[in-house]
Amino acid sequence: MNDHTTIYNNFNVKRGIACTKIPLWKKFHNIHLLLMTVPIFLGTSYVAAKIGMQDLLPLNLVILRFVIASLTFILILLLKKGKSCIDKKDLPQFFMLGFFAITSFFYIHYTGLQYTTSTNAGLIMATTPVFAALFCILTKKEKVNSRSRLGICIAFMGVLLVISQGHFGDLFHQKTLLGDGLLILNALVWAWFTLKGKSVLEKYSPFIAMAYIHIFGTILLLPFAFFPTIFAETTLLQQLPTVSRATLLASAYLAIFCSVYSYFIWYLGISKIGAVKTAIFSYFNPIMATLAGIVIFDDVLTLSIVLGGLFVILGVYITNQKNDISSGNASLPDKIES
Repeated sequence: MNDHTTIYNNFNVKRGIACTKIPLWKKFHNIHLLLMTVPIFLGTSYVAAKIGMQDLLPLNLVILRFVIASLTFILILLLKKGKSCIDKKDLPQFFMLGFFAITSFFYIHYTGLQYTTSTNAGLIMATTPVFAALFCILTKKEKVNSRSRLGICIAFMGVLLVISQGHFGDLFHQKTLLGDGLLILNALVWAWFTLKGKSVLEKYSPFIAMAYIHIFGTILLLPFAFFPTIFAETTLLQQLPTVSRATLLASAYLAIFCSVYSYFIWYLGISKIGAVKTAIFSYFNPIMATLAGIVIFDDVLTLSIVLGGLFVILGVYITNQKNDISSGNASLPDKIES
C-alpha cells in the first residue's frame, strides 16, 4: 500500500465512508437483470407445457416436472448452509399447501391448456392478484380500498374481452371456453394458496417454504405415476418409454427454469429490492406468454386480446398499488406460475 492509498483511505474513514462501498446502481443492476429473466421463463412455460403434452397426459407431465424440480430442490437444501429443516408440527400444513399449489393446481392448469391458447392462459393467470384481493373482501381479513375494487373490475373486463373475443353474446359458445374456465378456477386456487401460504412464510424463508411445498406436493403425486386412475388412464411409467426428446427437454425446462430457478430469483429479488418492486416484473408474464404463443404455435393476436390484455395488466397494477396481495409475494410467487 503506497502513501497515496493510505491518505485516501484515511480521508474516507474520517468522513465515515467505507472504501468498499458499492454504488447503488451497481448494487441493484444485476438483480434487475436476473428478475427480467423470470417473466421469460414463466411466460414461455405455457408453450413448454403444450409441447410436453404432445406425448404425455396432463397429470403425467405434472408428475415428471415436479419429480425433477423436487430432486433439484432437495439437492439445493442439502448444499445450503444454515437451517433447512421444518418442524414436524408443520407437516400437515405443508402437505395441504403442496396439494393445492402443486398436485391439484398444475393438473387443472395443464388440463385447461389443452383446450385454450397460450395467450389466453397467460392473460387469465395474470388475474391471480385480483382474485386474492377479492378473497380479502369476502373474508374481511384485509382491507381493500375503492382503488383496488376499481382494479378488480378493470381486470375482469379484460378477462371477458380475452375469452369472448369481443363477442359477449357468444361467450358460452367460444371454442376455448372450457380451457379458459379451468384456468380461471386455477387462478382462484392460486389466490387461495397465496393467502393461506402467508402463515408458513412468517416462520420460514420463502425459498425453504416453497422447496418443501414442492416436495410434499410431489409426494402426493407419486402414486399416480404407477397406478392408472380416472385422471390418467395411462400411467407415467407406461408412457415414459415412448416419450420424445422434445418432451423430456420441455419437462426439464419447466422443472429447472420455471420452478427452481424462477422461484429462487424471485425471492432473491424480494430480499434485495423488496416485494412491491419485485412484483412489478410479474406484469411482463402475460406479454411473454402472448409472444411465445404467437411465435411457436401461431396464436392469433386479435384486437380483443390486445385490449383485454391491457385491461388485465392495468387492473392488476391498480389492485396491487395499495395492497401487498399478490401471488408473487407469497408464492413466486406471481405466478410464479407457471
